[in-house]
Amino acid sequence: MSHRGFWWGACLVVLGGCSVPSLEELQAGRGVPITINYTPSFKTGCIELQTADSATPSRYTTETIEGTKLANGTSPRQVMLLRGTGWSPQMQVTIRAREQNCTGKIVDEKVLLVHSPGNGSQATLEVTLIAPDEDGDGYVAILGGEKGGSDCDDRDSGRSPAQVELCDDKDNNCNGVSDEGFDKKWYLDEDGDGVPRGPDFVSSCTSPGAKYKHHVEGQLFDCTDTGPDAEKIFPGNPEVCDNIDNDCDDVVDNGFAPRGVACNAECQGVTVCSNDGTAVVCSQAAGRYYYPDRDGDGQGDWGTQSTIKCGLEPPDPGTVPNDDDCDDLDPAARTGLAEVCDAIDNNCDGVVDNAAQVCGGTLKNVTDHHVTSSSQDWKTVSVGTGGHVWVAGRGGKLALHRPGAQKFEGFSFGDTTVPPTDGSAALNPNNCGDRNWTASWVNAGGVVFLGGEGGWLAIHTGASSFSCDPGQLPTSTDNITGMVGFEEGGVTTLYLSDTSGRLTRWRPGAPVAERFTSLNNSDSSYYGLHALAPDFVLAVGAEPAGSNVQRFLSYNVDAQSNVSTPIEHTANPNNVGGTVRSVWMGSDTSACAVGDNAAVWRWDGGTAWNKVDGPAGVAGRFSGVVMRNDTQSLLTGQCYVVGGDGTSRSRVHRLTPYGWAKPLDIQSATANVALNDLAITPTGEIWIVGEDGRVFHYPEP
Repeated sequence: MSHRGFWWGACLVVLGGCSVPSLEELQAGRGVPITINYTPSFKTGCIELQTADSATPSRYTTETIEGTKLANGTSPRQVMLLRGTGWSPQMQVTIRAREQNCTGKIVDEKVLLVHSPGNGSQATLEVTLIAPDEDGDGYVAILGGEKGGSDCDDRDSGRSPAQVELCDDKDNNCNGVSDEGFDKKWYLDEDGDGVPRGPDFVSSCTSPGAKYKHHVEGQLFDCTDTGPDAEKIFPGNPEVCDNIDNDCDDVVDNGFAPRGVACNAECQGVTVCSNDGTAVVCSQAAGRYYYPDRDGDGQGDWGTQSTIKCGLEPPDPGTVPNDDDCDDLDPAARTGLAEVCDAIDNNCDGVVDNAAQVCGGTLKNVTDHHVTSSSQDWKTVSVGTGGHVWVAGRGGKLALHRPGAQKFEGFSFGDTTVPPTDGSAALNPNNCGDRNWTASWVNAGGVVFLGGEGGWLAIHTGASSFSCDPGQLPTSTDNITGMVGFEEGGVTTLYLSDTSGRLTRWRPGAPVAERFTSLNNSDSSYYGLHALAPDFVLAVGAEPAGSNVQRFLSYNVDAQSNVSTPIEHTANPNNVGGTVRSVWMGSDTSACAVGDNAAVWRWDGGTAWNKVDGPAGVAGRFSGVVMRNDTQSLLTGQCYVVGGDGTSRSRVHRLTPYGWAKPLDIQSATANVALNDLAITPTGEIWIVGEDGRVFHYPEP
């Protein structure tokens, strides 16, 4: 508890926290004058006056003189003590001098017992505080006894408890010791090897000369400080191969192996001292083994034949001095690479994805009721940007997997209506008829557009109430083999290819007369087409039946004038036997096409297609291909291929820019069931369809 307790005379200063007493209060005799004498040099510190009610000590007040008030004032100081309202007549006044500031050390203290009955004027009380600070450093000179106790030399501002000790033969920090913590012993190091000789030394705060050193505690003095090689000889110096007792232990070159012994025989070396004399080494470095690094990821192909290089012989281009890469044709796989969810062993530890539960599953069969019947031959699969997946095939088979759904929904013609037992919904009755669907495309809203044999087309929204109304292509009744679509400005535009070499534009929402436009009619049979934009289309197939010559064309389409300009491409080599079955553009300057006899071609944006040899041991027809085009992925530019025969049917083959990487193995797949088509979402999900109700998915739980 604090109360107003005293007042400094108005002629001097009024301390904060109290008010000036009224004339009536002074005349009532409640004021007691006090004179405070203090050492005139005491300018940096604090004078503290604490007044307490003797009867009730919890009633007190504290006032101070500090800062500029003390620095600019002079001794003595006059104060008027004013008894607080309600206080007893007896008060105890403690007056202190503190170093530095008002929380500093007390250097002098006086206590007064003051009686103020309030019935007349009081005699002036007087105290004297001894606090000399002649050098003005804020520390009071040592006076003896319990008070004073800090500045050891009040005439020198460079000596006080606050000072840092210097090497100057003075006790700077007033602890009674001069130059503590400084090594003043200097020993001569004539040979400049860093180890001085002894025991003679020169005592000085500064070095007597360039050749003088401090002696390290516990270190021996130099055994040789003059003469030839003296700088190489001193205690603690590592012994080297130089015929000198480097470490002063009276043994020359101790601890070194014999020299002249055969080593690194592949490069015909012998043991010699190293150039710096710190070891016995081979005169020839060990042969460096280099391994092919075809994908340029800095890791060589393990298990391949290495080449050896000796001395400064440069390595062969495209090789690296390690064999850490488990798949040297895949930039997405190497030792130490972070594992991601892509059905590939990225970090070469022998485990695909390492944590299937994180990825959501593996590449394996989908066991849903509506897609696993042996009577369902799935020919096409399409994924929409919204996540909808449609599969379609022969005999009007059609099924939908919605985003986030657990099971496929069935819209197939002729399927059993027996209720499913695996949690799937019942078969929807609104199918699209008994047609053989061969091509499909899904828009962002999940609507599927279908094309099939005989020029049949259909649209299905996936709604159980939607009436699928298929119809035939008015320009042709040949089999539709390819379909790709675009949505721009609320208009849906699709391109169709067929086995008669026609390129047709389909705009489902346009008036009937404008719905179908024939853009070209060639003498080829088309089996696939793809495009990334509506003004440029790639089409592949073969010349008329019996010619056995592949065909590659591109179309520059003018949407306004309905003019398309076909450009004939060349294949290198041409006529490899069979038909081109599928094509996919990964970018404006990259595409892959696949076909019969495990044939694969690459396109680089010009008018030439270069054939790539198929994977070793794989034959038969390649029926489907897609490319990764997510530019931030290491899988960009890779071609995913399905087809082939035998055990190759249970795999997704991958052609990287460097060759055939390890395929993606399909778990629980039937080896001899043909795979017809595949699709990859932008997020890396993979869908594959084939004969006998085979649908595969990555990641499938």
